[in-house]
Amino acid sequence: MLPDFPSPRGREAWLFLEELKQPFEYRVQWTAGAEPGNHELDLRQGIRFQPEFPDAGSLETVNRVFRSFLAKLPEGGFPVRTLQCGELSGEDYRFRITEKEICIEAGDAEGIRRGIYAFIDELRGNRGPFMEKGERTFRHWLGNRISRCFFGPIKRAPFFRDELMDEMDYYPDEYLNRLAGEGVNGLWLTIAFRDLCRTSFCPPSPDRERRLAKLRDTVSRCLRYGIRTWAFCIEPTGLFPGDILLEKHPELKGAPTWDRFAFCPSTESGRQYIYESVKDLFTQVPKLGGILNISYGERPTTCLSSANVVNESPVKCPRCAAVPKWEILFRSLSAMRSGMPESAQLISWLYMARPTSRSEWVFRIAEHTPENVILQYNLESNGTKMQLGKPRKGGDYWLSYTGPSQDFREIAGRAAKTGTALSAKIQVGCSHEVATVPFVPVPGLLYRKYREMKLCGVSSVMQCWYFGNYPGLMNRAAGMLAREDFANSDEDDFLVRLARPEWGEKAPAVAAAWKMLGDAYENYPLDNMMQYYGPMHSGVIWPLFPEIALKPLAPTWKPDFGYSGDVIGECLGNHTLEEAVILTRRMADGWEKGLKLWQSCGSHPDIGVAEALSIQFRSASDILNFYLLREKLIAGIRPATTLDAMEEIVRREIGNSERLIPLCKADSRLGFHSEAESHQYDPDRLHWRISQLKNLLLHDFPAIRRNHCIPRSAEVPSYRGGWIAVGTMRWCAEWKQDGLHFRLQCRENADCETDKVLIATLNRPATGMPWLIEAFSDGRKTDNRGGSEVQISRRPGGWDAEVFLPCSRRADDRMKLPFYFLLIRQNQTIGKEDRNYCWPPSRVVPRLRLNFSIYSPENFGCFPENNG
Repeated sequence: MLPDFPSPRGREAWLFLEELKQPFEYRVQWTAGAEPGNHELDLRQGIRFQPEFPDAGSLETVNRVFRSFLAKLPEGGFPVRTLQCGELSGEDYRFRITEKEICIEAGDAEGIRRGIYAFIDELRGNRGPFMEKGERTFRHWLGNRISRCFFGPIKRAPFFRDELMDEMDYYPDEYLNRLAGEGVNGLWLTIAFRDLCRTSFCPPSPDRERRLAKLRDTVSRCLRYGIRTWAFCIEPTGLFPGDILLEKHPELKGAPTWDRFAFCPSTESGRQYIYESVKDLFTQVPKLGGILNISYGERPTTCLSSANVVNESPVKCPRCAAVPKWEILFRSLSAMRSGMPESAQLISWLYMARPTSRSEWVFRIAEHTPENVILQYNLESNGTKMQLGKPRKGGDYWLSYTGPSQDFREIAGRAAKTGTALSAKIQVGCSHEVATVPFVPVPGLLYRKYREMKLCGVSSVMQCWYFGNYPGLMNRAAGMLAREDFANSDEDDFLVRLARPEWGEKAPAVAAAWKMLGDAYENYPLDNMMQYYGPMHSGVIWPLFPEIALKPLAPTWKPDFGYSGDVIGECLGNHTLEEAVILTRRMADGWEKGLKLWQSCGSHPDIGVAEALSIQFRSASDILNFYLLREKLIAGIRPATTLDAMEEIVRREIGNSERLIPLCKADSRLGFHSEAESHQYDPDRLHWRISQLKNLLLHDFPAIRRNHCIPRSAEVPSYRGGWIAVGTMRWCAEWKQDGLHFRLQCRENADCETDKVLIATLNRPATGMPWLIEAFSDGRKTDNRGGSEVQISRRPGGWDAEVFLPCSRRADDRMKLPFYFLLIRQNQTIGKEDRNYCWPPSRVVPRLRLNFSIYSPENFGCFPENNG
């Protein structure tokens, strides 16, 4: 029994809040004694700032930053003028540098803003206070560059914080200045129509005015730095039974989907509700930059939400089933766009995250997006990458995989033919790969990603989900790449230019180190389950279990699941455990080499981040290897030597956790996960883990040696054969030469909408992905691993199913065979509590986990030890 797991520290531990309020120091890296070259202008006598661009005050903040920076030079001297230029528009700008003056020219105030920040970075990265003479024009191929507050509330469980309802300042001036200086020109925050909008369909929220007041203030404050505020929403939201909208307007009831009904946009009242909501929002907040709406995915919205991306099955709404699927969304978006002013923008995000094939109806949306609506798609979803000689598929959000996926290319090609503007959803700073650091310093990988985006005709980018947005290296890289001319530069040249403002003459060595880090990071296993449940984020606080405990892995982004257990197979969707060990070891080894080169260049806070990642990657590799060794121990392979190797990992992991403690104390960003809204690791939890690992060395390993080095299995019910009745179901299982066979007999439950049986199996050492198979009364099936055979037949009074799992019976494959298993019959009806019938009877109440439904390994039964 482990001691109580420490709760995450509260906001008092978020010391980075104070850092973000401090003015950013634009340090110079000038070489002592440097002289200007023949084509450089010598500014050692100082600069005189002459802001002449016609401006109504929007440039006051960046002008202040410029004057502060120029204080590093003697007062007076050379004139730097900001001028209007009719040839340029938007954020494009020009440097015109002669022997007499420096001119920063643009056609818009935002171009001047971009030019001033770029001038500062270029000057501080030069060998001295010199600037290249001549005329250079910089054009942005990426218009909208949308990020998010690093510590902003997510408006979801378990905290349900709403940034429009509290008194916290999420946008201090200096924080906004840093974001603007890094090229960010948009920030998204979460809203819901029913919280903010007044319509003729239902009463307004009692907190409407309070939310609107803070939203107006946020919009106004951000605009001072050239940053527009985007209302992020998932609208029109699906409707639960009993919703006042359904009671007053039953025609809004659309297709049943998930746990509610979709919103039907194929009625006049449905489109009117959408229009009124959006119209009121922009009437109340006229300077709002736009709406960023998940139109499909994440949660139910329109009847399109009931459509399956992998096939052309009809939508279960009589009105929407009569039109092409693209038209369902077209109707909703048209109503939304018509309620918005021309100055605002609408981004429609198709959040199709899973690594599965896409049906033709998905791509047709790109051909039928309403005018003046930007279509957004995940750059990497369903992408393929070769690792260890095999193709691997990944879902959403990768830095380690460049992309784009073939699906994104198809969307981009069709959008281009119809003139639809395209936005890419990516992660700039960090992703679900590892989100417990402010960013992963791999700007070379970002260069490759942006190069491909430009080739695909992308004109907007959403740079982050809740995480991946802290100011610094990766944000700066993204800002530079938004205006990069890839035809006349390469990755190495870009990395040196990126490094110069912070590293000066050491920039080439730092750039080489970054490239080594990127090359190492590409070994991250392309597997969403590794992202969601693997040890990269906080393996440094995972306990280790030499014996089988059947404890589940915790979702990496959830703050309230406690510690991760020992069913390591839960994080292995695309790879075997052996393959994951090889890749993570390569990643950890390569990262350490890049880190050493970077450390040789001097000190910098970013190096501390890279050092923390080095520990996290090594710890992740150790954890995976620990459970690979446990499998060998269970199989009886060189038990004494194997146990020695496991003990050595425990000792090394004690050292890894100890090394991370001073880094955490020095940098409060480490361990913080923006989606968790808390630290996933911190000194308290690191000490907790160290104590547990020391206890293993003191007690557990000696006990295992006394028990002949064979870890015991957790005490679970054993199935001895024959038919077993569970509630309204009977079942039996039988091993045959070709594999494992289940037979199910289910009595009819006429009062439920969905009737299914879940069968979950796991191999003896818990090192394989649990095999989850669902058989539905209507003939459907799901299979998370593929390969099963399911036959379903109807009969009077019920339905039967035969489920076959082909499994090798060779002696050398016994560790891969199903050993643990459970069955759950689920009866589900929208608006009612599920009825579940389980074998074995549940010993713990399972919590829903992404991709695992209500399966939990703590509820497993098993076959007899000598089975097969």
